[in-house]
Amino acid sequence: MSIKLSDKHIWIEPADASLAGPAAEAGATALVLPAGQETAGLPLVGAGGDFEEGRDFEHHRVEREADEESVRRDRLAVIEPAEWSIIPAENLISRGVQVIQVVDDAEQAKLALTIMEQGVAGIWLRHADAKTIEALGRMLAELAPSPVELTDARITAITPVGMGDRSCLDLIGELAPGEGLLVGSFNHARFLIHSENVDNPHCAARPFRVNAGAIHGYVLTPGDRVRYLAEMSSGDPALVVGADGRTRTLAVGRNKIERRPMVQIEAVDDDGDRFSAIVQHAETIRLVNPEGRAVSVLDLNPGDRVRVSLAERGGRHFGRRVDETINER
Repeated sequence: MSIKLSDKHIWIEPADASLAGPAAEAGATALVLPAGQETAGLPLVGAGGDFEEGRDFEHHRVEREADEESVRRDRLAVIEPAEWSIIPAENLISRGVQVIQVVDDAEQAKLALTIMEQGVAGIWLRHADAKTIEALGRMLAELAPSPVELTDARITAITPVGMGDRSCLDLIGELAPGEGLLVGSFNHARFLIHSENVDNPHCAARPFRVNAGAIHGYVLTPGDRVRYLAEMSSGDPALVVGADGRTRTLAVGRNKIERRPMVQIEAVDDDGDRFSAIVQHAETIRLVNPEGRAVSVLDLNPGDRVRVSLAERGGRHFGRRVDETINER
């Protein structure tokens, strides 16, 4: 799932004014603070601020369905349920109300921003300490991941390497043509491995599946983190990437690891850097060509060009980027 956060109000009420900077870094669009407090350059919500109750929004406490009838449609409506619930927001969205949902943590914020696909118009995260603000930032990065810069690389060799354990990641949504996961043996370069949404005379298409490769391979996940394919499990977020670099997040439903014949795909970028990935040796495993079309590994030849992601040189420590000298080969 990918939410257009640029259209959302992300109001954070820090537990302490010193958290204005971290709140801005986490993705706040405005801060709820007393007048005169430092807002790290963000709009102020409150008396005399950029968003003022009565002028720009109305605050409602919803205890029963009848309370929803008093909510106006011509201005933002800050909704605070008596007991935290998503139903009042759903009812108001269906009536065309621009809802700012009051939330207490990142999980509530995520649910509010995704209900009924469109989500609420925004969230008000109240009494947020540093840990809660940090969690919200991670959640927002997962909901609306940044695009990935893709380029083309030239295949130099395709070599069978014998039996190995391969990882099939079955996601909880369908992938479109051109979409897949970024996977590779090295941190500095990953191939766009296409989903199995291509018709095949020998088996049914599985548009939710990416036969991603050998379990040692790195897979890019939201927040510019990588994980080993072997580590991915049900519920983990995966970063779905299109041939144009656009991204969205889908959770893993199942990681199916089985022993299969494997093949190593080696490539070189325009700077002469070499890298590789090891994937199952079968016609249903496909990479993506420069035109955005899926190409089976059985049809690839040295000299063909495929879509890849080239990362900055450096290492990883538990999936996070680290500026260090490293030689991958």
